[in-house]
Amino acid sequence: MGSALDGRLLNEGFAVTVWARKASAMEPLVAAGATATSELADIWSNSEVAMSFLADDDAVQQVYLGPGGLIETAPCGALLIEMSTISPWASGRVAAGAQERNLQYVRCPVSGNPGVRASGNAALIVSGAATGVEAARSVLDHVGSKLFYVGEHEEARVIKLAVNIMIGATAQMLAELVALCESSGIDRSVVLEVVAGSAVGSPFVRYKTDALLQRRYDATFTTAMLVKDLRLAQVVAAGGPVPLPVSDLVTELAVACCEEGLGDLDFLALLPHLQALAGMASDVPVPLG
Repeated sequence: MGSALDGRLLNEGFAVTVWARKASAMEPLVAAGATATSELADIWSNSEVAMSFLADDDAVQQVYLGPGGLIETAPCGALLIEMSTISPWASGRVAAGAQERNLQYVRCPVSGNPGVRASGNAALIVSGAATGVEAARSVLDHVGSKLFYVGEHEEARVIKLAVNIMIGATAQMLAELVALCESSGIDRSVVLEVVAGSAVGSPFVRYKTDALLQRRYDATFTTAMLVKDLRLAQVVAAGGPVPLPVSDLVTELAVACCEEGLGDLDFLALLPHLQALAGMASDVPVPLG
């Protein structure tokens, strides 16, 4: 996820210093002109802006709040732009830590796959103090084509989780549509062409069409990551309390995919899971118990 972001910044002429828990992840970026560091504190050597794209709550809290982390080592007034899809409560802890050290903290989860990010067409869902968001625009305007400022606190985190539960539900319905039509002998290409041109056509359907036609499940967003986001949304909803019956069902189906060994595949793995349940030939092998 972060590689596409860094690649975009390099293409836009920014000087980029990169850090990752796996050194191998930095090699292509170094080849493209980035400077690698093994210490988070070195991020601040030539910059007053740090951006992060991390896997989950634990990773974000470790990078920001851990010993030698970004908050402890940042210069006064530095700008933190956190772009991961994480919980409002983990983000709130980072915000509190940033405030204690007089740092600017902008929540900026991203909507769009790596290809969309690399092209600069991602949608940025942003919240934080208006002054921090304004300061971040000088960088963010080079990252995404749309910036939605949604509030001063954790609103961006909630909206991103809400968007992702709709993406999960859409993927499940797309799987059901394809399986239903194929069970009646209708070619998948015909089905997807009709859907794309119908009232339910969307950018999501269009950019998933090639992968579905080629039966390709290399991940832009894994099934395991979808489960993570759906579960975070469930916790947010429970605080309402707001029932999420459709999302709860999609969560169960995505968990089943992971239990079948499909967790590292793209979340379109909801389709082969459904095909196997229906006794159809699956796009990928599904070891149903």
